[in-house]
Amino acid sequence: MKKVIIFLIICLFIFSGMQGVASYERVDNNSFLNSNDYKINIAPITKPYSQICQIINKYGEQTNEELKIFSVSYNIYSSDQTDFKEIKEQDNSIKKINNFQTYNYVIITTEDLYNAVISSTFIGWKTLIGYNIKIVNITDTEITSQTGKDLPEKIRNFLRSYYQSWDIEFVLIVGNHATIPMRYCYPDPTNHRFDIFDWTSGEVPTDYYYADLSSSDDESWDLDGDGYYGEYVQDMPDFFPEVYVGRIPTNGKSRITYTLDKIVTFEQDTGDWKQNALHAGAFFYFTNEGNSGNPAMDGAKLSSYIENDIMTGWNISHYSEQVGLEKSVYSWPALNEAAFINDWRNGQYSIVNWQGHGWTNRVARKVWLTDDGDGIPEANEIDWPDFINTNSDLDDDFPSIVTAVSCYVGCPEPATGGNLGIDLLTDPYLGASIGVVASARSPYGSFDWPNNPGGSDSIIYEFNRFMINDSKKIGEALYDSKYFCNLNYGWTHYAEYLDMFTFNLFGDPSLDIKGITVENLPPNKPTIDGQNKGIPGNEYTYCIIASDPDEDNLYVKWDWGDGTSSEWGGPFVSGSEVCSSHIWGTKGSYTVSVTVEDEHGLSVNAYKIVTMPRYRYLQNPFLKFLQNHPNLFPFLRLLFGL
Repeated sequence: MKKVIIFLIICLFIFSGMQGVASYERVDNNSFLNSNDYKINIAPITKPYSQICQIINKYGEQTNEELKIFSVSYNIYSSDQTDFKEIKEQDNSIKKINNFQTYNYVIITTEDLYNAVISSTFIGWKTLIGYNIKIVNITDTEITSQTGKDLPEKIRNFLRSYYQSWDIEFVLIVGNHATIPMRYCYPDPTNHRFDIFDWTSGEVPTDYYYADLSSSDDESWDLDGDGYYGEYVQDMPDFFPEVYVGRIPTNGKSRITYTLDKIVTFEQDTGDWKQNALHAGAFFYFTNEGNSGNPAMDGAKLSSYIENDIMTGWNISHYSEQVGLEKSVYSWPALNEAAFINDWRNGQYSIVNWQGHGWTNRVARKVWLTDDGDGIPEANEIDWPDFINTNSDLDDDFPSIVTAVSCYVGCPEPATGGNLGIDLLTDPYLGASIGVVASARSPYGSFDWPNNPGGSDSIIYEFNRFMINDSKKIGEALYDSKYFCNLNYGWTHYAEYLDMFTFNLFGDPSLDIKGITVENLPPNKPTIDGQNKGIPGNEYTYCIIASDPDEDNLYVKWDWGDGTSSEWGGPFVSGSEVCSSHIWGTKGSYTVSVTVEDEHGLSVNAYKIVTMPRYRYLQNPFLKFLQNHPNLFPFLRLLFGL
């Protein structure tokens, strides 16, 4: 892959007669003209700070850290969008031609979570709209047979081995950060300190490791072989996404099924509300904060550029900081939790972009509340009211694609007070998101964006542009935007790698924001009603409501999980109650499944776990004594069938 990229870039330079690569121009209607010859200032944009940095730690207290502002320049290998598209087309053209079964969508999960995946409508829906899905458990030989010093490397080597022959486009990881590990990277090669809830530590968890498959670990992600992945300069991932990766970041089985079903419902909806957006921008820095001499950094600027450059014809609701001694120059309605949350809950928005200081469970406004008379914003003069947190009153009626330019909102590790990015996607009691693009740690941004582009603002800007203007799937939009920014706006600083790693996708990488229309929808997923526990030898009845969005006639078949199943029943009118009875003869746990199929052959499955206790419930005291003492009187136990 690197040879292909180098060859194409060299050819492009020769063809165009270029004498060097000191400058470039982005080729589109909203171009940024930039040079690599001067310095720009960047800073971590997602921690509350003044000259002394105020941060919210895991106990909700405030501690102090020194402000980190760096002067950087642009990398000399910058390229434009034309190069990017040519490289992508070249990659697609060299996929292996073979006679093997292909799977353009791979789900990686565990045996324990497998049923939670197949219990959803996700597999059936994705198959209906053209995906060929393969579920691979981490204990399957496709992964266990790979070389690698740990599970992440084996998973990556599995993808490297199969992505061309299977023609894989999308990879969905189902499981939390530990069960199917993210790769911890260390973009600052001088900082190998691991401390999850200290933003100055070195580690950054990322799923990009599973998307960039160009070279083996020892040729790319850990080039220097020291065991610290993704170090700036010392390691050389090329960031080209051979596959697009998303994650359902939970081991909660009901949450997994809920999230996958929600994704299907979203994609089946092609309503006009898919062109509505909600934006919220808070301050990151005030003008001359802490007597730094730096300009203000207002999050609303990014939202404004997205609105004006990209969202032509969209209906947009937006909020900015209008309280305190320095107000946003974007004269929008005042940002506060009540206004923002009420609007989100009662409105219908396919995209929510926000910018503001954050932590694992909250995002805050930044208000310069008082001044001691020197005209300089200082730490003890600043207030931090939330505008969203894990207790906000939201629902999932119209879930949104969320981008959060806020530190730790995308933190995958369990945190006190909850994980906002995870809960917005997977918690039915919050559930307002259908996909979350958020930072696992603290990203960096340019003070003078977009005049000096790059960093988190450019990633989110390009993400929106790719998704809206180029109609890319959400995973394509994220990874293509990061790769584009790395080629065009790459900084000569480890912050460049940090921003590449820290933004991950929680959700389905193949999600289509506009929705997909099909001629015939599958039946609605039923719920199996009936007892969860029983006694061997007794008969139990289970019922469903069989319904179909197209009012098709339906057919129903039951599988009892013990090697027996019913015949197909039907046709049933949509909305009919369908019941069936069964007797389990032995003790154990059984997965009852029911298949509902419409007259066109589209089907949906539902599942229920039913357990038969180890022993029947006994009223006779003597028999209960034998049951509770299994090692006594084995002959009598056998005689009484215990």
